[in-house]
Amino acid sequence: MNDDKTKGSEKKRQNRKLQQLEKRLRITFNNKSLLRRALTHRSFVNESTVPVKDNERLEYLGDSVLALVVNEYLFKSFENYPEGDLAKIKSAVVSEVMLANVAINLNLGDFILMGRGEELTGGRQRQSILANTLEAIIGAVYIDSGLTKSKKLVLRLLKKDIQRIDKLSYLRDPKTTLQEIVQKKYKNRPIYTVIQESGPDHSKIYTVKLVINDEDITMGSGSSKRKAESDAAKKALELIYSDRIHI
Repeated sequence: MNDDKTKGSEKKRQNRKLQQLEKRLRITFNNKSLLRRALTHRSFVNESTVPVKDNERLEYLGDSVLALVVNEYLFKSFENYPEGDLAKIKSAVVSEVMLANVAINLNLGDFILMGRGEELTGGRQRQSILANTLEAIIGAVYIDSGLTKSKKLVLRLLKKDIQRIDKLSYLRDPKTTLQEIVQKKYKNRPIYTVIQESGPDHSKIYTVKLVINDEDITMGSGSSKRKAESDAAKKALELIYSDRIHI
C-alpha cells in the first residue's frame, strides 16, 4: 500500500513539473508522454529499473524541424541576402551555444530526466545536453501538434537571436564593424595588444586585450594574432549590442 502511495505521489510531482515546463514553453501537449520522452536523457534510461525510451530520436527529428523553420524565416525575412550569408546566420542560430543559452533561459536543466552519475558530473549545465534536449522538445511538439505550432515555438524562442545575430554583423569582419563604431564616437581606433602566447611554435594560441578610449573592454584568443583580434572584436560587439557595456 505504501509503495502505491509513493508511486502515486511521484507521478503527481512529475506531472506538475511537466505542467510548469509547458507554461514556460507556452505549449500544451496532447500527449504528455511525448514531452516526458523529450526530457529523458540516455543516462536515465541506463539507470532505470523499468523500460524507458530516451530522447535521441526526437532530437534527430527536432534538428530537422528547427533547420526548416529557421531557413524559411531567413528566406522570407532577408530577401536581399545571398545563400552564403543566410547559411552563416542559420549556422550561428542553431549552434550548440545558442540553443544551450535558450535552454538556460527556460531553466530546462531543472526538468531533464538524467542518471545520477550524469547529474553529479554537471550534466544539467552541460551545453550539449541542454541543446539536444531543446531539439528533442521541438521534435516532440512537431509529432504532437504539427508544423504550425512547432514553427511558432521555434520563432518565439529564437527570433530575437536571429535579429541580434544580423545586427551584430556576423556576416562581416567584426574588427571593421567595431572600428566604425569607435571612430564615429571617439575619432580613434580600438587598440589590440597581445598579452600572452602559449603552446608550441607549430600550434600557438594568442591572447589579446582590447582597449577602447583608454578602457579595457575584453580579451580574445585564437591561433593567430588576426583571429585573436577578431574574437575580441566579436565579443565587444556582443557586449555593446546587448547593452552590457556602453562605449
